[in-house]
Amino acid sequence: MRSTRLFVFLFFLPLMASLTYSCRDDGFDPSPEITLGFSVDSLLFDTVFTTVGTSTRSFRVYNNHSRRIRISSVGLGRGAESFFRVNVDGRSGSQLHDIEIGANDSIFVFVEVTVDPVNQNLPLIITDSLVFNINNNVQDVKLVAWGQDANFIYPNYTEPSGLSYHLLAENTVWTSDLPYVVYGLAVVAPNITLTVNEGTRVYFHNNASMVFLAESTLKVNGTMEQPVSFQGDRLESFYENQPGQWGRIWLTATSKDHEINYALIKNGSVGLHVDSIGSHSSPTLTIRNTIIKNMSLVGLLAQGSHVVAENTVIANCGENTLYLALGGKYDFRHCTFANYYNLPNTPLRQIPSVWFNNYYRDVDGNIQQRDFESVFFGNSIIYGSLQEEFVFDLVPGSDFNYTFDHCLIRTQRDTFNPSYINIIKNQVPQFNNLSVQDYRLRQNSPAIDAGKRIIAQGVPFDILGRNRVQRPDLGAYQYYELDEE
Repeated sequence: MRSTRLFVFLFFLPLMASLTYSCRDDGFDPSPEITLGFSVDSLLFDTVFTTVGTSTRSFRVYNNHSRRIRISSVGLGRGAESFFRVNVDGRSGSQLHDIEIGANDSIFVFVEVTVDPVNQNLPLIITDSLVFNINNNVQDVKLVAWGQDANFIYPNYTEPSGLSYHLLAENTVWTSDLPYVVYGLAVVAPNITLTVNEGTRVYFHNNASMVFLAESTLKVNGTMEQPVSFQGDRLESFYENQPGQWGRIWLTATSKDHEINYALIKNGSVGLHVDSIGSHSSPTLTIRNTIIKNMSLVGLLAQGSHVVAENTVIANCGENTLYLALGGKYDFRHCTFANYYNLPNTPLRQIPSVWFNNYYRDVDGNIQQRDFESVFFGNSIIYGSLQEEFVFDLVPGSDFNYTFDHCLIRTQRDTFNPSYINIIKNQVPQFNNLSVQDYRLRQNSPAIDAGKRIIAQGVPFDILGRNRVQRPDLGAYQYYELDEE
């Protein structure tokens, strides 16, 4: 019996020792509240890679605690497929484990990126994350590098509040030599003019926007042969018509004399945001021969503004193609507003395409009324997938000076009043091909020959340069038999 007890004791002794050792404090702080400190939130590689294919940056990881810590893992989000390579405290690899940092100490992380300077299939911006896991808390540092030769507009100024942005502080001309890539926020300073010449391509990274401050001006000088484009920076075919890839172009209050001619603005959240009247005699924005499409929210949002638009197409927006708020003065001639927004796995649009509003609630909850000076639609098409494509969100009893003159519209409203002149109501406009967003007219369209000649004389050529004066059609496109396919 005694020998049996001794055998059992000797058998379990190593196990007991192991258990005793495992319960011993190894000196690392196991608290689930532990977090790391970083010298940067994002690591930016601003090298132009047509001249240098490889670049290295570094940052520090801090243990701001009184005990040692062990980082369970550090890894690149894209793993071995990443363009980036990392060295953490002297150890290299796409996935590392058990990185130790002493109490109140830090380690260095070196990150290298290599791209082929002549590989035009690379994205404009290459992104990844370096992900840290400590005590089941996950943190990351963003990695951003330029993948192609371009003019990169990234933050160069930081406010005392911490807001960072790229400040254009002098009159600037963008040309078509290289594309421009906006990363973050691009701000045009007061009294500064940004001129964008024909053929220029402007790409916005995720959530990037452009803002024009007081007295600043945007001049877009595209041509029919070389339009100016504003779109997201994802160039894969999946993103070709994907809304919501970037923010907006915001023409803020008291900015002035904006002119946009022959532009394509697509795939953002709000195409153009025009804020407040600059002058009753001079439009805040004059826009011609331009297409705004695939916006997750609104194509053209104007608040108390003065806008003149000709040969402009606004299409495929998640909420409104046109939102006119807080009154203002507006003139739309030979414009096409076509809203058939429908994305897979997203709710169908429920908001009418065109919205009119003349009030707001102040900080005390009181209604402040701002009436429209005038609203005119001439020789235009307003149509979409809803039975009602208009909302009149007005103070009850307020005056609304508006006119639809020779227009094709979709509405359930009564149009037997002087505000509607020669209206074609609820007849399908017969656009050429909605599946590819082709809003030219087919030969059976009721919009053909339905325009008013005196309006067409003011806009004698359509968005494709075709003469429309003799037999004006409605919308931005004049029908020609050669268009039939």
